[in-house]
Amino acid sequence: MNNLKYHSVLICFLTILFACSNNNSEIHKKISTKNFDDIIQDVEFAITENNFRVVNRLNIGESIQERKEKKFPKNEIILFCNLSLAEEMLILEPDYINFCPYKITINQQNNETFIATRLMPINTGSTKLNNFALKMNNILVKMVEYAASEDPFILDLDK
Repeated sequence: MNNLKYHSVLICFLTILFACSNNNSEIHKKISTKNFDDIIQDVEFAITENNFRVVNRLNIGESIQERKEKKFPKNEIILFCNLSLAEEMLILEPDYINFCPYKITINQQNNETFIATRLMPINTGSTKLNNFALKMNNILVKMVEYAASEDPFILDLDK
């Protein structure tokens, strides 16, 4: 396995490990019957429409399939960031930079595709941090909802 794929898979497993060890976070997940590649495009569109930049894509399913030389379900993680929001988060609580980059996962099981993201905790004891988390969670939920939906107008940036 080349170094880039190894590095991507390692980042993915560390991300999963961190996500599983933090009980304060919740996963927002939707199911879609849309084509997997269309969902990927819709996720990327929602990310850019919300002024984020895709910083990496981890093709986990493809990497496992190549390594094992057998069919494996499609699984992809899209990592994205917005430097202005990262700066705001760092000012509020430097430890919260561990939520960056944000991510949306897309995985296929049978004839369904699951689109999910990890939400930030909203009961931290800090009103400013809670408000930031509510704002971010709203954006992340809208992205997942848009990617799962057949409605091209569901991505309402004004709300």
